[in-house]
Amino acid sequence: MSRALTPRQRREIPNRIRLYLLLAVYVVVVSFPFYYMILTSLRSQKDVYNKEAMLTPANLILDNYATVLGKTNMTIWLTNSVVVGLASSALALVIGVLAAYSLSRLRFWGSNAIARSVLFMYLIPSSLLFIPLYLIIANLSLLNTLWALILSYQTFNVPFAAWMLIGYFRTIPMELEDAARIDGCSRMGVLGRVILPLSAPGLVTAFIFCFTNSWNEFLYATVMAQRSELRTIPIGLYSFQIADILLWGQLMAAAILATAPVLILYMLVQRYVVQGLTAGSVKG
Repeated sequence: MSRALTPRQRREIPNRIRLYLLLAVYVVVVSFPFYYMILTSLRSQKDVYNKEAMLTPANLILDNYATVLGKTNMTIWLTNSVVVGLASSALALVIGVLAAYSLSRLRFWGSNAIARSVLFMYLIPSSLLFIPLYLIIANLSLLNTLWALILSYQTFNVPFAAWMLIGYFRTIPMELEDAARIDGCSRMGVLGRVILPLSAPGLVTAFIFCFTNSWNEFLYATVMAQRSELRTIPIGLYSFQIADILLWGQLMAAAILATAPVLILYMLVQRYVVQGLTAGSVKG
């Protein structure tokens, strides 16, 4: 026998209906661009402009994916993006961990000002930095190499990783470090044996966001690595525009292939990302 609803539960039914309707509208709005991307990637150039079947799955083909994978340098672009993203994110995480730990735990003159300036450094537009960076990379004889991108990406990845990990490290109780220091651990020993294992969600979150920033970066990749075999995904996608003609089907197919690795990565580490974002937002 079903239990009768209480008066309070009856009053909450309209609010729940409104909430679910709002969520349904939100899901449709967020999902529509991906739906349209997939439809466009499965259509010929002629069918892309067919207004009568613009939103219906009709006349779908896989020719665009075959062209992108077989007749372009898509695999090279993906490889370059993966190499640059992993290397730049790993290097930024190492530097960010050391910077965040020193700024959150060590007390020295100007530490608070430096900690605040880390965020300001992240907010500096890339367009203001690429000219001096270009000169530095040129003087180091690293132009037209992947190292040029890996080092250039530290200008926005290191401040972001340090800023994010400062808040996360501050949530770890000082008593744990004190106990480790009493047992004979050095500062680096405390960092490696106590702080980093407890900070795994924060480290994963910082790495994922740094990887995403590197994966999507366009300006530095255009300036620092101009050879065709060094192109990353954003520069490769730009090549599907020929004069004033956009190859929409191939462009959307390449965009989906470019989005898939990052999407899969987020799905695999979603739990750690949520833990890292929430734990680093509140000081314990």
